Amino acid sequence: ASVNCGHAVSSAGDVNDDGIADIIIAEKNVAYVIFGRSLATQGSSPFGEFTIPTSALPAFAGFRILGAETSEWNGRTVGAAGDVNVDGIDDVIIGGPWVDTPSGADTGITFVVFGKASGIGDVQLHTGTTVMNAAIGFRILGAEAGDLSGHTVSGAGDLNHDGASDIII
Repeated sequence: ASVNCGHAVSSAGDVNDDGIADIIIAEKNVAYVIFGRSLATQGSSPFGEFTIPTSALPAFAGFRILGAETSEWNGRTVGAAGDVNVDGIDDVIIGGPWVDTPSGADTGITFVVFGKASGIGDVQLHTGTTVMNAAIGFRILGAEAGDLSGHTVSGAGDLNHDGASDIII
């Protein structure tokens, strides 16, 4: 992890559907979803020192969300999104306000990455014309240059009472 690790930290909800809350920690262009642990699975000391590796996390520990370009600051803001895709598992939201998109410089982008009960693995975010795999999540691009969309992101609960969690950008 770099010197910027931890510039954004948030609860992530229960992204791996094990009944234990998880956290998301960001650094420049990488976010780490760290799965919560319990006394039942980790013995008498479930927490303590945990070193975040720069390579893939062990599957039991969590997963990485990788941005496309190091200059884009995907992960400027991170948070719990709630259950956006209504599959019963919490999702996470990642903002990248200085991302350049086909609409212009510093348009900004927001990603929602869906939680999954198993086999999440590293997630690669795409900011250009490559479309995100819909099984992994979705992205929302700012409309025009300088929008800085994604500067602040958050889950919002179910504002319109349709059963799906909503997000605020």
